[in-house]
Amino acid sequence: MRLFKLGLLKYMKNNSLRKALKIPTIRGNQRLTPRPLSKANYQPQFLTLQNHFILTIITFLILFITFSNADNKTTKKNVVLKTKDDVTIKGTIGLPDSVDGKLPAVILIHQGGSDRTEWGGFFDKLLAENYVVFAYDVRGHGKSDKVEDIYPLFNNPNLAPKDLIASIYYLTTLPQVDSTRIAVVGSSIGSNLACVAVSALGVKTAVAMSGKTSAVMNLLGNHPLKLKSVFHISSKGDQGGKRAIWAKELYEKTAEPRKLAIVEGSSAHGVGIFKDDSSLENEILNWLKETL
Repeated sequence: MRLFKLGLLKYMKNNSLRKALKIPTIRGNQRLTPRPLSKANYQPQFLTLQNHFILTIITFLILFITFSNADNKTTKKNVVLKTKDDVTIKGTIGLPDSVDGKLPAVILIHQGGSDRTEWGGFFDKLLAENYVVFAYDVRGHGKSDKVEDIYPLFNNPNLAPKDLIASIYYLTTLPQVDSTRIAVVGSSIGSNLACVAVSALGVKTAVAMSGKTSAVMNLLGNHPLKLKSVFHISSKGDQGGKRAIWAKELYEKTAEPRKLAIVEGSSAHGVGIFKDDSSLENEILNWLKETL
């Protein structure tokens, strides 16, 4: 976990946010001391993974509801996280029980107007492949804290990215998780957050279903777009073909490894594409095996 955090600091060392957030340099075994965050106007506070270190030790509560599958030897638990801006985020963690050592982890982020349950059986498929799986409800959705208006979530860098930051940090605290091997698979707004995760949060790989170029840039705020290791997916007819165009744009901005899939004969959005192309789930599983 320490290597993961040090990597994020190195990655962000030339970013203007580093000075704004007053992130100190770490040398040797020096511990990171949290300092107050500046209130930069409408800029994403990506480094709250570090600033969270004390405040989030640890503000998640694992509920007393545990689901066990005796056949596949897996466990699911409901989890409650608290973000830096004091928003309650609820999610579900899936843990393979029968595997020793640290495992890669996959975060699933749903589309706008939906919730974590949209992933259905795909959550279990990932779990069966021995990934630690975490799906959460974006603020304003599902059982997470409500908001007055969900539409700012799609572009404001100081809202939904904080939910993702809390989720990544939560995974780094789990003894089962290899914090250097975290992926994000997202649908629509989740797709755009997946691109943010790769560009700014040190996530190793991502899958972006039905993304939007301008929303990715907006959610990044002042942070540069640095895409690498992303599998971009869109249906051909979604939003009159615009989503396919944006998927191609984002693909062209992505460094290798990269992959693009445009599903012909479909206008489906987000996880709805699975219904029109049943092979996509396996393609995603193969992508994760290769890149995570």
